[in-house]
Amino acid sequence: MKLSPLKYKSYTWPVNPRTYSLRFEKNTAIHHYPYTNINEVDDTGMKPREVNGEGEFIGEGAYEEFQKLASIFYSRGPGSLIHPIWQIQQAIFTKLEVEQEPTPDYVKYSFSFIEHFPEVKVQEKKQVTSNTIAKPQQKVTPKAHTVKQGDTMWAIAKNNKINLKDLISKNPQIKSPNLIYPGQKINL
Repeated sequence: MKLSPLKYKSYTWPVNPRTYSLRFEKNTAIHHYPYTNINEVDDTGMKPREVNGEGEFIGEGAYEEFQKLASIFYSRGPGSLIHPIWQIQQAIFTKLEVEQEPTPDYVKYSFSFIEHFPEVKVQEKKQVTSNTIAKPQQKVTPKAHTVKQGDTMWAIAKNNKINLKDLISKNPQIKSPNLIYPGQKINL
């Protein structure tokens, strides 16, 4: 089976790299409840995928071909990585390494890409007219939770879809997050 060539931005490999690996990994959080044998693991989403590999440029012009690849490495920002087997993804070229001293007709190299997730930023432009009337600002009352028997900071964070670290930082009055009492107010 002949595979299509690996492509990144404007560069197409003349010969596909010898090896590829694609790494999938998840972010997880392990929660241990003090004074119990209970541990809970949360799946907090996927980490960006990584593509790694090794290849060789062989024959006349091998070093010049490597220089073309290096010029793409030096270009800033993400680009489309079109892999012969895996789906197209936006990626950043994060590593290009010469594995041994190159010669004009032989260059052995390794490379890495990491998936790029662009942030979506939406800004609304408000048109100001003479008919625009200033409206009084409404006060936003911070949300709070009253601790009940059996509550934990972790459970409160999970039930309110808040990161545990954020919940702890919003509540500096709590000296030990492992020790909360019924009736206490927790800022959300």
